[in-house]
Amino acid sequence: MSMEKYLPAPFEAASWLPNGHFQSVFASLLMPVKLPDYRREILNLPDGDITAADWVDGESDAPLVVLIHGMEGSSDSRYARLLMNECRARGWRGVVLHMRSCGGIMNKKKQFYHGGFYQDIEYFIDTRLPDLGMNQPVYLLGVSLGGSQIVHYLAKGNARERVRASIIISAPLDLAASADFMSIGFSRQYVAKFRNSLLKKYYLKSHLIGDDTMADKLIKAKTFWDLDNAGTAPIHGFRDAAHYYAEMSSKNCLKDISVPTLYLASRDDPFVPAASMPHHSVGNVTSLLTKKGGHVGFVDHYGKSWMVPTVFNFLTKY
Repeated sequence: MSMEKYLPAPFEAASWLPNGHFQSVFASLLMPVKLPDYRREILNLPDGDITAADWVDGESDAPLVVLIHGMEGSSDSRYARLLMNECRARGWRGVVLHMRSCGGIMNKKKQFYHGGFYQDIEYFIDTRLPDLGMNQPVYLLGVSLGGSQIVHYLAKGNARERVRASIIISAPLDLAASADFMSIGFSRQYVAKFRNSLLKKYYLKSHLIGDDTMADKLIKAKTFWDLDNAGTAPIHGFRDAAHYYAEMSSKNCLKDISVPTLYLASRDDPFVPAASMPHHSVGNVTSLLTKKGGHVGFVDHYGKSWMVPTVFNFLTKY
């Protein structure tokens, strides 16, 4: 399906949210969204680690939406609530697959997750779902860093066998460009939030990580370069942040995606510079960029999410 065949309703951003920061903060912290009635499953992963999957149950033969959340997000994140509530309203099945250490359950291994780690998604879709007798086609959604992860799975895994369509939402495809972008201006405030969250996890896992200097480096981190040099890179076997960004930026994988995919983002995203977004369709990936909307915001004049109907409108075409 070409872009000409997919023209969603135009997005008219809320005038009372004057820029991408306001859109992002309202959507992530202030928008009233009820918590779905999740059913939690603790997944025992093939390498002996654990993570959580939070399910919204629907009809047995209904479509299944698998959602991968963003950095330090969870099934409790407002975008996850919105998307899973919509699954419930449609009678579909939905599940939020948590990155390791997220969702209120600490994993057992030294590693957490990073922008190119897709092996848990692969295990869940290729092995766990068939084990549960769930053989219907999957719609795969990835938000922010979860979007980066699903690009790697879609490009490198067996997605064509199980995934009918996918959507990448507000995802950093060039990790270095996003790290640079968030080193300036108000965006640094977001870095502090992630730093504090990761520090708590470091203290819980310091005996596994075995690096007494890491806490000091994390405390002093002011940019994503600092954070990833201090924590992400050494914990996951990269030489440094530059090595991690070069190896795991998903922009190089877009052309290898074999299923219909939508890249949805706003040009005023405070996490992802517009220049790093795909401005044209790439292979099976259709790019839809709005002028306003922030990072996973897309709040309209009524305080409602334009993202949700846009996402499901795309999925139901497949």
